[in-house]
Amino acid sequence: MISSKSKKASIKDIELNPHKFVEHLDKLAVLARGGDVYPSTVELDLVSFCNHHCEWCVDPQHTNHRLETSFACRLLSELNGIGVKGIVFKGGGEPTLHPDFKKILSYAQDLGLEVGVITNGSQLIQCYDAVVTYANYLRVSIDGPTETSHAHVHGSHDFSQIITGIQEVVTRRNQRRKRHPIIGLSFAMDHSLINEVGQAVRLGDMLGVNYIMFRPPFFEEVGQCNTMSPSEKQQLFQVFEQERAAYIGPMEIFIDYWISDSETAYGISTGDSPRRGRFCQSNGNGIEHVTQRCLASPLLAVVTADKQVYPCCNLRFLEEWSVGTICYDQGMDFKAIWSGEQRKTIMDRIHHVACLKYCTHPLSKYNEIIEYLNSPRYHKGFI
Repeated sequence: MISSKSKKASIKDIELNPHKFVEHLDKLAVLARGGDVYPSTVELDLVSFCNHHCEWCVDPQHTNHRLETSFACRLLSELNGIGVKGIVFKGGGEPTLHPDFKKILSYAQDLGLEVGVITNGSQLIQCYDAVVTYANYLRVSIDGPTETSHAHVHGSHDFSQIITGIQEVVTRRNQRRKRHPIIGLSFAMDHSLINEVGQAVRLGDMLGVNYIMFRPPFFEEVGQCNTMSPSEKQQLFQVFEQERAAYIGPMEIFIDYWISDSETAYGISTGDSPRRGRFCQSNGNGIEHVTQRCLASPLLAVVTADKQVYPCCNLRFLEEWSVGTICYDQGMDFKAIWSGEQRKTIMDRIHHVACLKYCTHPLSKYNEIIEYLNSPRYHKGFI
């Protein structure tokens, strides 16, 4: 395994560095001036169905859509042509269930796109070689670190198969002496799993992954009822922190301190979330609550398996937030949708945070930078 604590340049310093926004400063400056940009990252849903039945699924309304391989490849070529840098295969359903998953992964890398794969891990045993060869990162949403808890959350009985698949990816990558894919496990846990946090750390360490990430599930943002009280969530964060502090191995441990809007009034104490800005702390819950606007949305787009384009991952499958449907036969490509009147209307609503009740603030850090670029920037001559 690549040790993040025995190398000069660590995994955290490079792939998971919170300052990688500097790679997108040109686009952030355009957005700060009121302009528009093509996205840097596109999430592509190859299918809309899944073989798991997760209790906390953020996309619970699965259908039977599947992108044709020719369409997926044409779209990837178009996205590459407009300057998209990263493609994430995730969401909507389980991406590895697409029969041409390996071929599409290969095509994306051949174009020079960076490739991310977010999966439940159930099919890794069949496609581990393609993941090792073509992906820049792999994140397995495993949630339950034992066979029993995994079955409880995922409604499946393939834990041992998933573990074997992860082991194969780690082994093959290490055999090839490759840095990529960076491999992580994510654990969405509520208070009922508080006694298994330590087991999650031990599982990640045993498998030799680069990192694990803890977070509470999203509830009200995806229309579900919260399964824990604010005090229970605080206890959960404390255990996350205790287990991270106790761990002395090479694996990185991240905590995503998510607090829903209804919980901010309870003053839950949180630490520094790697994917979010500082306004997710001190009851701010995202700078979008403070400024009442979101300007960073154009950095990200989602294309679902029914070929609809959404301007944010939090709005996937919400029909009233679709900015259009790609139909190459009718001349309606991604570029046409991105510059179309429907998207302009939707973007105006997003700028005024009409979508705030769905938001998990994935772009909060970028909105903070845009707000700074919009400010008078006093004392900018000082370090």
